Amino acid sequence: MNSPGFTGPLFIIGMPRSGTKLLRGLLNQHPRIGIPPSETEFFPWLASQRARFGDLGQRERFHRFYTEMQRIHYFQRMAELGKGITETEWYGSCADFTPAGLFSTLLRHDTGIATGSSGIWGDKSPSYIGHVVLLKTHFPQARFIHIVRDVRDYCLSMQKAWGKNMLRAAQRWSDSVGLADSSGAPLGADFMTVRYEDLLDDPERELRRICGFLNIEFSAAMCELTGSVENLGAARDSSRIKKGNKYKYVQDMDRDTRRRIEMICAPLLQRYGYDCNYRGAVRRLGKLHMLACQAADAFNLFLFHIRERGLYRGFLLVLSLYRTSGNRLS
Repeated sequence: MNSPGFTGPLFIIGMPRSGTKLLRGLLNQHPRIGIPPSETEFFPWLASQRARFGDLGQRERFHRFYTEMQRIHYFQRMAELGKGITETEWYGSCADFTPAGLFSTLLRHDTGIATGSSGIWGDKSPSYIGHVVLLKTHFPQARFIHIVRDVRDYCLSMQKAWGKNMLRAAQRWSDSVGLADSSGAPLGADFMTVRYEDLLDDPERELRRICGFLNIEFSAAMCELTGSVENLGAARDSSRIKKGNKYKYVQDMDRDTRRRIEMICAPLLQRYGYDCNYRGAVRRLGKLHMLACQAADAFNLFLFHIRERGLYRGFLLVLSLYRTSGNRLS
């Protein structure tokens, strides 16, 4: 019997507002790829809590675990979509109760990729950009696609979507993209980088490259979306690839802000092939400046979720995201 080849997990990582939703939407058009419509975000937390849960092969312990997991945003969102997993389904399908075993069983259920099939299951969670080493430790067979967007457009999008401070966003971009770059380098053929702008310019070329990375045949269906994948920004509610959604900073960002962002991010801008005239020393923000911006960013994000979901549901969402991924308030 022929081996099914690579069957997952495939992790799409990248900073928020950098095209991760678009990439997920396009990859999901391939008949062999399944990625849930919601971000999990909780695996690092699950791995850190494993000892506290004890032997989940014991039915009573699994019941308590399952009850706790239902308070996590991913499970609430999947239930809203009518795709939630029951306690009996999850428990009965687990080959083992390690964090990897629990996670893979859940994601295979939620993507419809059965064990032993040739399908590739995966996940799109931006916060995993900082957990490549952890994920590779638990899933030695994992592959990663890191999508990168020009930091100046990223900062604009963060400010427009959630009122985030653009200089703090730039520093976080530099730290997180740099960490993913250094974490991915030792993985060789299991890690690839895609520029958001290249995906907009020539989707077929980039998707063919991704199919080569996954060792699967290219499908022309991948080049077209079948529905909206974005709920914020210029591409909101659009079912088409917005080819012009790039380099907006040229018109929309003042010269001083642009230069200060480039002072923070110039080495990585140059590494990824983006135009950048700044050639001086990197000038990071001070700790107090970052803390002040973090407090303001957290408050603005909290207000956003309240406006979107109401006070009670917004508070529960923020609490769930902060509890499981730690950095979603910032």
